[in-house]
Amino acid sequence: MTSDLSAEDLLRAALALVATRPVGAWPEELDSLDRLEELVPGTAPRARHGAATDLAEVRGLRDRLAPLVLDPDPGSAPAALSALAREFDLAPVVDSVGGPVRHVSPDPRTVARVAEALVPGVMSAWASGLMPRVRTCGADDCDTPFLDRSSRANRHYCSDRCSTRVRVRRHRTRSSPA
Repeated sequence: MTSDLSAEDLLRAALALVATRPVGAWPEELDSLDRLEELVPGTAPRARHGAATDLAEVRGLRDRLAPLVLDPDPGSAPAALSALAREFDLAPVVDSVGGPVRHVSPDPRTVARVAEALVPGVMSAWASGLMPRVRTCGADDCDTPFLDRSSRANRHYCSDRCSTRVRVRRHRTRSSPA
């Protein structure tokens, strides 16, 4: 499913899913299976008749992943990730010699497909040292989590748009007559 994606790509997908949570004035953004498919390709079911249940289960997984990627406790996060892997019975599979390792679950539910993709990805991000580079946007009106891949690991904003808005706001404040 997502075996060709790097730990960085999977961590970004996990952060994108976590960013859909309702926070403060921001509403729930994971409102359809199509939106889930945009965030984590290959995870939405073909049949849409259980969409409400699927979304509720995926939101539950998302809410459990959030503290593990946004503000993880190095003492308990690895155990919590391992518990998630056991809960969905994730097993490593290699399809060919030299091929990538995939993690699969016998559970047919949509939430298990999401766990197959994201739980091993977050584990790999921990193992490869990416977690200290996870940040939350510094703009006053944005709480979007992002992966800081700048060479000095000193980004404060999730996007150029947020950075520009903050700079323009500061400029206008300084330029306005008091």
